[in-house]
Order: sequence, then C-alpha cells, then structure tokens
Amino acid sequence: MKKLVLMAVAVMLILAAVVAWETTREPAREPLPVNTRMGGDFTMTDQQGDAFHSDALKGQVVLLFFGFTHCPDICPATMARMAQLYKNLEEAGHADDVQMVFITFDPERDTPEHLSQYLTWFHEDIIGLTGSEEQVEQVAKQFGVVYMPVGEDSQGGVEFAHSDFVYLLDRESRVRKLYPVDADLKEMQDDLRTLL
Repeated sequence: MKKLVLMAVAVMLILAAVVAWETTREPAREPLPVNTRMGGDFTMTDQQGDAFHSDALKGQVVLLFFGFTHCPDICPATMARMAQLYKNLEEAGHADDVQMVFITFDPERDTPEHLSQYLTWFHEDIIGLTGSEEQVEQVAKQFGVVYMPVGEDSQGGVEFAHSDFVYLLDRESRVRKLYPVDADLKEMQDDLRTLL
C-alpha cells in the first residue's frame, strides 16, 4: 500500500512538472510564410566598387532596406535601428549568420566610396549596394519598392519619396516578412532566430 501511494505521488509530481513547463515555455511560433511575388536574383556594385551578385547572400538570413544616404529622416533612423539590432544579435551570439544590406535609390550621389563612408557610421558589416539607374529600377521592381524623385534637396541633389519596409530574407534568399521601419526589434530578433 505504501509503495502504491509513493508511486501515485511520484506520478502526480511528474504531471505537475509537465504542466508547469508547458504553461511557462514560449508558445511555438508559426513558420513565417514565403512571399513568392517578391525577390529574385540581381547584380549591383558594392561599397568596395566590386560587382555583387545576390547569390553571395545565400546561406545567410538577410535584412534588406532600400533608401538613399542624403535622406533627411527615415533612412538614417532606420539604419540606426538596424545597427542596434545587429548589436543585439552580436550580444546573443547570432550575428554571424545575419547580413544587413542597404540598396540606394540615388546612384548618382551614392557612389561606392560614399556608401562606404556612410555605412561606417552604422555598422562595419552592412553591405551597401549601388549601380546604374536601370539596375536600381530592376531590383526595386523585384521587391515591390516604390520610389520617386520629389524635387531637390538643399544640396541640389534629388530628394526621393519612397516606401520604407525592411525585408527579411531566409537562407535561400526568399522574402519571409516585411517590417515597418518602427517595428519592434525584439519581434525582428525572434523572427530572425526562427530562420537561423
């Protein structure tokens, strides 16, 4: 009888532990859907002046942002947030498999040299891409990015209005999610981890 009571207590303790574990652990995340209408291969020029093909991004999880370096507000604010996310990933030990990419709308002013100087302010590992106007138009079209000149800025250069999403790409370079520029960094980091 005593043995039976001890077994019943042991079973109850195990059940209590299982229930406690199930209720305190994070819920399983649904896999991020694959967006089949966006993305694709492209060739541009990186901030070292070298030809860059999108195949170089395969095998990494990518955060991609389109903008221009003379942007007065949204672009530098978004890049600063991306730099903070990179720092968070480094602290968590997840940065090695994540690549951030900035593609410019303004190839006339955003030369490789200028991109290199600009991106250094945010993080040394961010890839900056420029190219001909045709290349920029093509890659923007592939990702459903809208941009248009809206006049001159104070320096006499083109000012652009543009869509401002950050694109999450998986290791096969497929678009998995779009974030508004003010997206929660923890949400982004959690999503990234599901793809690593």
